[in-house]
Amino acid sequence: MTPKKAGAIIFSVRCSRAAARTTQKHRKTRIYSTESARGFCGQTGKAAFMANLSVNYCGVNYRNPLVLASATPGWDGEAMRLAGEAGIGGVIPKTIGPKQDWADHPRNGRMFLHRYNGKPIGQVNMELFSTMTRDVWIDRELEIAKKSGATMHISILAMPDPDDTARLVEDIQNTGMVDLFELNVSCPMPASTVGMHIGKNPSLLKRQIEAGKSVAKVPFTVKLTPNDCDLVEVATVAKEAGADGLTISNSIRSFAGVDIETGHPYLRSYGGYTGPAIRPIIMRKLSEVARNVDIPLSGVGGVGSYRDVVEYIMLGATTVQLCTAVMWNGYGQITKILKDLDAWMDQKGYKSFDEIRGIALKDITTVEKLAEMPPLFAEIDADKCTGCGLCKRSCFYRAIEKQGDVCAADKSKCDGCGLCAQLCPAKAITLR
Repeated sequence: MTPKKAGAIIFSVRCSRAAARTTQKHRKTRIYSTESARGFCGQTGKAAFMANLSVNYCGVNYRNPLVLASATPGWDGEAMRLAGEAGIGGVIPKTIGPKQDWADHPRNGRMFLHRYNGKPIGQVNMELFSTMTRDVWIDRELEIAKKSGATMHISILAMPDPDDTARLVEDIQNTGMVDLFELNVSCPMPASTVGMHIGKNPSLLKRQIEAGKSVAKVPFTVKLTPNDCDLVEVATVAKEAGADGLTISNSIRSFAGVDIETGHPYLRSYGGYTGPAIRPIIMRKLSEVARNVDIPLSGVGGVGSYRDVVEYIMLGATTVQLCTAVMWNGYGQITKILKDLDAWMDQKGYKSFDEIRGIALKDITTVEKLAEMPPLFAEIDADKCTGCGLCKRSCFYRAIEKQGDVCAADKSKCDGCGLCAQLCPAKAITLR
């Protein structure tokens, strides 16, 4: 064999190996396009989804279940476009209505963060509705938002007069920029006439939905209030009035607190509480509605990670809205959640969210039923126990004692509450 031929063979083998490595690399680097229901236009990388992250909510397709909730991160068309660039499946603007006194929000401080050990766990805000008129949205902002490539889920205000609500629906949908509506009957801030004052009144709510549905040519969803009402009853009325889907739910009416050094309130009016701290409350609301009312649901409240998204879907949500996490971390949080969600779906072997939607609902029962089940008792793994004593201090049944360098549980005294297992930093305790 001539040196020339040998060199050619060696070069060919090297090229084949490089091609194989490149092929393998491209299997791991998932290429996508913004037009694909399986992908998103992310800020930090271009990777196609192995699982199908798309969902269908009220007959409308979303490229993924994440939706930008109606709030500050969607205050104008450009903000919504940026959320779309980060990969969000749907965008909702701040609620559109007329420019009236109660549409203005404070500009002298309207947010307060509650922290635990220095970490934000909740936020009180006094955001109210869009401060731009419907004409500005119609003439300019909706067109900019449409460039996001995300589903356009447009929030509109339920006006005191249902006929005005119907006219607002017509004005907005005539732009051709609306994929579906979200009627706001749930804002906790207004003193009267709008927001939750409509949403917690079944009679007023019914009239509003009927008025909107009478002229809507796209799906018509309603964002409900968690405040001062039986949400299952309200959800039932909303469905009977013609709502195509329900958002569970708006923020919780709250008060920021008092500076004990000065005696002055941090914020001098009532606001809406959002963030991780409200998630257990919203999960209760979402699961109750999902178990009792057969209607598509969008869950919102305290979502900040892919795990939160999965939980909401397992409790019956089709889309999952987020806002506070974006306010605290920027639009890049959307991209991170989507990548983590895709990785989790692949790891679990799920091909679509249909496989997990509502699967947790069947296990929910009453406290009385749980009390009939056999008791469980704390067991402490001595190999994992660090002897910190936190379990002993928190056991008010006096069932845990220190034995040498580790702790041990007395089954005869244990009442099976599980607090010790939840508090143990070493995860050394289980209930068996």
